[in-house]
Amino acid sequence: MLKFQFCQLIGQGQFSKVMLAKNSGHSYALKVIDKLKIQKCNLNQQVQREIDIQSKLKHKNIVQLFTHFQDNQKIYLVTEYCEKGSLYQKQFTKSKIKEITKQILTAIQYIHQMGIMHRDIKPENIYLTQDDVVKIGDFGCSIQKGKRRKTFCGTLDYMSPEIILSSSIMSQYDGYDERVDIWAIGILLFELFNNTVPFRDINKYKQQDRICREEIVFKKGEDPLLIDFVQCCLHKDPNQRANLQQLLEHPFLQF
Repeated sequence: MLKFQFCQLIGQGQFSKVMLAKNSGHSYALKVIDKLKIQKCNLNQQVQREIDIQSKLKHKNIVQLFTHFQDNQKIYLVTEYCEKGSLYQKQFTKSKIKEITKQILTAIQYIHQMGIMHRDIKPENIYLTQDDVVKIGDFGCSIQKGKRRKTFCGTLDYMSPEIILSSSIMSQYDGYDERVDIWAIGILLFELFNNTVPFRDINKYKQQDRICREEIVFKKGEDPLLIDFVQCCLHKDPNQRANLQQLLEHPFLQF
């Protein structure tokens, strides 16, 4: 087992914590997963899938998983450390948001080409290095493409209508595919400019209804190109959403 010097806690979730750790002078983000907690919630398969997926993804805009190991109580994922942390609750200039968005789109395009859908694109899962390189991480909700899914998975604020509708027992909806990530990108971009998401509600059932029924409202005087870009992502019908290449070529991202 590799030996690490634990420096500080940099993140914590229900089943894991993330530590800044050092080995041979190099800094890493060490994700420590509690085996007992994931066993109680029947999440062993999900954790193994996260490891399998992140291990095979090699891209400059994806947090690299260097190695993993375990003992009797914990699973350890040794990942790339991003010095500037996540995008969560950070503010950027318009030009910086454009740069960040381009890198996110490039990373998601690669993820999809590798046969994966992320399913949990949000500021907390997108990181910046010291040199402002964007890195997408946290593949706990990710899964192979290939067949339409019906699992209610992700974070509600960024969840597409088809995820919500597909999970209903009474729904005739035939599932969803990787275009759920396009929707999440639209929500993310809206949030980066407005410091809030568009359909939030204190009642989660009302929020689900708002996501499925309401149209997005922009502040007065908003850049028409930004509005068009976000709307291209947020069509309720996934068949009408722009694809990743179209978004990369969208006028909003051209300087």
